[in-house]
Amino acid sequence: MRSKIIVSLIFIASLIQCDQAPTTLDEEPYLGDSDETTFSMEISRFEFDYLSKQFFFSVDVTSPLEIAEVAYNFDLLGSSDLLLNDIGQDDDILIGDGRYDGSWILPDSMSTYIDSLWTLEVVVRDNASNTLTEFKTIQPERPAPPVMGVASHLDSLTLPGTGQGLIIDTLRISVSHPGGLDEIRDVSMMSLKPDGSWANQGQPIPLYDDGGSVVFYSFGGIDFTSGDSLANDGTYSLLLPLDANSLSGIYYWTFNSRSWLGIEAVPVVDSIVVLPAGSLSQGHNSEFTQGGVFK
Repeated sequence: MRSKIIVSLIFIASLIQCDQAPTTLDEEPYLGDSDETTFSMEISRFEFDYLSKQFFFSVDVTSPLEIAEVAYNFDLLGSSDLLLNDIGQDDDILIGDGRYDGSWILPDSMSTYIDSLWTLEVVVRDNASNTLTEFKTIQPERPAPPVMGVASHLDSLTLPGTGQGLIIDTLRISVSHPGGLDEIRDVSMMSLKPDGSWANQGQPIPLYDDGGSVVFYSFGGIDFTSGDSLANDGTYSLLLPLDANSLSGIYYWTFNSRSWLGIEAVPVVDSIVVLPAGSLSQGHNSEFTQGGVFK
């Protein structure tokens, strides 16, 4: 009788043990409260695009209750909160995905603050007036501009006499960029003529780093290129042909360069003296050669 009681107690104890801890034979182990939705939010993106002068941000929100509003503000603005939505309007991409997407364009009046430390504040409220607040900071880096060197050309040129053809020089200027030559979008110059008018009808005159591979025009049986000697070496060139009808006097030049983000270099100012036909000219900035000037 005593042995039967002991066996019964062991059997009951084993049942109690199985009830407390699931075994590998259980089809769905106990997961506690893991399926419960909590009220949480996160600023998952905060970026600045220099080209468009625009901030982009996204806020991920989960909540067991309906969201009343998601508002944001920047600490530099000192203005009232602006609202985000999750209904696919304005900057929001997908409807009801729990991500509130937004953007804000920096006005021209605040362009001097572009590289300041910006703090984005986001406040989320649900229908039960529960509130969550999060902050995120960003300091946009002002992109580097191209760096221009000194222009190389003759100090002066003398116009040819009537019927004597052309006098030719090649203007060159070196341009670099901290991010590499691929960051340079263009190099150009503005030329103010001796009579006070602008060359090229007031439009920028491009310089080229193409190795003289493109023929721009032909004159007297000669194909004229940019005058550039070696492509993609950071030296930009422009052919300067003058004939008997060109104006004599001082030409004032302003050189400019831009990156692909539209950041402009510090302009380089230069000039050249063009003497009337029959005058003596001299220069020392570059050798007057025709190598690479035309084909």
